[in-house]
Amino acid sequence: MSNHQKNSETAPQREGTRELTRFASIFAGGTMISRVLGLVRDMVFAHAVPGAPLGAFLFAFSLPNMLRDMLGEGAVNAALVPVFSATRESCSEQEYRRAVASVMSLMLLVFAVLTVAGILLMPLTPAALNALRPFTGRALPQSDAELSELVRLMQWTFPYLFFIGAAVFAMAPLFVARRYGTPSWTPVLLNVAFIACALGLRHHFENPAWALVIGVWLGGIAQMGVLWWDMFRHVGVVWPSFNLRHTAVAQTVWLLMPVIFGQAAGEVNKLVDRFFAMSLGEEKVLALYISNRLVQLPLAVFGVAVAVAVLPALSKAHTQGDEAQQRSVMLFGLRQSFFLTLPAMAALIVLRVPIIRLLFERGEFGAVATEQAAGALFYAAMGLVSFAWVKVLVQGFYARHDTRTPVIVAACSMALNIALNLALVRPMGYQGLALSTSLSFTVNFVMLYILLNRRGGRLRDAPFVRALLVMIVGAATLGATAHYSAMALVHLLDTTTLAARLMTVAGASLTGGLAYAGVCMLFSLPELQMLRRRIPGRHRGE
Repeated sequence: MSNHQKNSETAPQREGTRELTRFASIFAGGTMISRVLGLVRDMVFAHAVPGAPLGAFLFAFSLPNMLRDMLGEGAVNAALVPVFSATRESCSEQEYRRAVASVMSLMLLVFAVLTVAGILLMPLTPAALNALRPFTGRALPQSDAELSELVRLMQWTFPYLFFIGAAVFAMAPLFVARRYGTPSWTPVLLNVAFIACALGLRHHFENPAWALVIGVWLGGIAQMGVLWWDMFRHVGVVWPSFNLRHTAVAQTVWLLMPVIFGQAAGEVNKLVDRFFAMSLGEEKVLALYISNRLVQLPLAVFGVAVAVAVLPALSKAHTQGDEAQQRSVMLFGLRQSFFLTLPAMAALIVLRVPIIRLLFERGEFGAVATEQAAGALFYAAMGLVSFAWVKVLVQGFYARHDTRTPVIVAACSMALNIALNLALVRPMGYQGLALSTSLSFTVNFVMLYILLNRRGGRLRDAPFVRALLVMIVGAATLGATAHYSAMALVHLLDTTTLAARLMTVAGASLTGGLAYAGVCMLFSLPELQMLRRRIPGRHRGE
């Protein structure tokens, strides 16, 4: 940020910027650990488990995981945290614990009912897959025996929903107590359980997918245990009271329902994609999964971190009636997420084959699987910036206590995604599913942006537009530089070895990153200066 910009900011604006930057750093740190280990987990999966069993497990695990995401950290932040924060500020410690115990009862009952219902409904899956035949134009590739095995996998993975639901609930009192660290790293436990079971138990089953089912149970129980232990330490020992008439329960339901519907759109999109992919074969499920995981890594580390960070500052500015500060924080969030996710998008598109070959192509994952995953990643990466910007813009509505508008927009996006799936799956196959997701999220972003402009004033100015243009030029330079660097390294090195693959990706990424930084430096982009100041050790001599 230039000196002129610093001087033109008010003290509250500088304080808000420092606060959201600090929260982004804390959140990104824990998220980075869990996401990197999640990538290691996926590498182990690809190496140790054949494509068809792995694809079947990923499909089976997608439904409880979808419900976990719908009722996960986003719902906790938007519903439980405000209720608990208000209760703690206005009531005694004893009354606060009563509120926590009452809401705990509600959440445990909801997750228990959903778990039982899911187990009972899983036998309907083969019929749902068969219903897609008119749109895919082909019969199911699975036999009746394979479909029966799939149903059993789905039923045995579904109890994860209860374990992780109880774990997610414990995050709310921890957030209120400003304990952000434990919730950010507990997903590591699931990844460790998965890795251990994939490597240690896969040979004990005719179908190695069952080793991963054991990992689901171990990881879910471990996350629940750690988070509840930390909650008891910082809140006190709290057990469900089943007092569903407590005012905190009604407040939670009132806030939770719109958030769930808003989250549902994106999660239903992923579930529909998985059903279409499964109807094309388990290997297509795996290809879409890997492409999505590679897109989610920079999105979670950069996009989600910025989105989480701007909400407190936006809420504070709205409470104070400071529209200028709200626009300032929102523009800051949009610029930060664009600065970080655009080069990641360019790198994923240009280096998709070398990246997938480096991370996954070994053991059970061969060259054909690499090409399939790269085909999906090409279209999935196109939506990375839109994914990040949607998460930032939604916070602008939440800060204004408007959860209805994002829900309506997300529902429209979900309908569009399903329509695009139906239109693209026959001509493009599984790649059409990745493209439809990127297109629907781009439309989601455009609608939110237009509506927020009408609500809170114009979300653009000359410095904002100029910065975006500089970043676009930088990303294009990154893409061209990385592409030609990768081509040169492929000709020089034997890419069948792990060392050569690592040198290819690292060398192309480094030259591309330097090109991006060079363009940003040439045009004195403030975001680059902020990033340099946040590098450890940079400020010691300043």
